[in-house]
Formats: sequence, C-alpha cells, structure tokens
Amino acid sequence: NATVMHVICPLEFERSRLVHAAKARGWVLHCSGPGGVGIERWAASVRFPAGTQVVLAGVAGGLRPAAIPGTAVVPSIIVDEDGRVWHPPVRTGPGAVGAPPQPAVRCLSAQHVIRTPDAKRVAAERFDADLVDMESAAFARVAEAAGWDWQVIRGISDGYNETLPDGVELWTSANGRTRIGAVLGSLARRPMRLPTLVPQLLALGRRSGAAMQAVEDALTELH
Repeated sequence: NATVMHVICPLEFERSRLVHAAKARGWVLHCSGPGGVGIERWAASVRFPAGTQVVLAGVAGGLRPAAIPGTAVVPSIIVDEDGRVWHPPVRTGPGAVGAPPQPAVRCLSAQHVIRTPDAKRVAAERFDADLVDMESAAFARVAEAAGWDWQVIRGISDGYNETLPDGVELWTSANGRTRIGAVLGSLARRPMRLPTLVPQLLALGRRSGAAMQAVEDALTELH
C-alpha cells in the first residue's frame, strides 16, 4: 500500500515511544538495531516497492548550539566520515509550497559514539555538521538504491556541550534492546561516581523522551 508510511527506529526504546501514534495513524514500525550494520541487516529483510515512504526516526546528538535537546531535526544533507553525501528527497506535499527556505542542516553519520563536548566540537568542524547519528548514511544508501521516498527525522537527546556516559555504546544489543545488565555494570564499576552518574542517566532519559515526542510530532506533520 503506497500510502503506508514505514518508520525505522534503530533502538527499541525509540520504537516503543511511537507505538501509540503509529496505531492511531497507521504507520508501520520497525526496529533495525543500532548502527549501519543494523540498517543493512534490516534492509536485507524487507522488500518495499519503489516509491514507498520510509522514514528513519530516532535520537541523535547535537554538535552545534542550534541542535537543541528535546527538539526534532529533519536533515537536508547526510554525510559520512568518508565524505560521501546524500540529499533526502525534497518534500512537495501540503504546506511545502511557498514555505520559506530552511537553512541546510547536515547530519554526520558516524561509525562510533561521539561522547564528549571536545569530540563533538572536532566532528562539527571537520564535517561541517550540526548533529550526529550512526545510521543515516547506511539508511540513505539502501533507500536510494531501492528508490524509496525516504526521509530522516532525529530528536536531539544530548546537546553539543553534554557528555554521554562512558560505555554507552555497549548498552544496546544488536536487536536494539537495552542491555540492562550492561547499564548496571557501568554503574557498578564506578561506585564513587554514582552521585553524578545517576542524575546524568536520569537527565539523558528525560531528554530522550522529549526528543522522541518531538520526533512523533514531526512524523505526524509528514504523514
């Protein structure tokens, strides 16, 4: 059915935040698992015809002040660490005609988690990027090859000046589910840092929830 919108979330927590809206609006949700490997494995399992509306949706990190935590961003340029570039199809639906032109927003698709403000600053300068995720380049590559009507929507979960917890890249399994044991292990290995780590985790959870609410709102506008 060409009118169905397929929404791909790398992480199960992202998919779960969209379940209610998806049921109400007829979206089909998928969880690919994290990173380019997850996207490629998922893409090999589906056969959508050309022209199918497929959206990659989830959280991302801000690399510049304009990428504000709790807001959703629709990148107009995807770039990977090898300098390859993709441009999502320009939308021409209701509301697009006559709308003021938006400044270009560049999303870096990185191979690894960019965790610290220093690393984010370096990435922003090196790749002229506003935000970072780990899936959009792989998604753009398979979507273009398949001829889908594709888009990327990312909610900002951590700003350019915020640090992600050490070991966060190990907290998710290959199927996108949170590895509770790994999270607890990270905390147990740093008992002296618990007074700062626990509030840091809670704040990340709140920002991620707000980011996914913004993603839901942006998906609703899209479909």
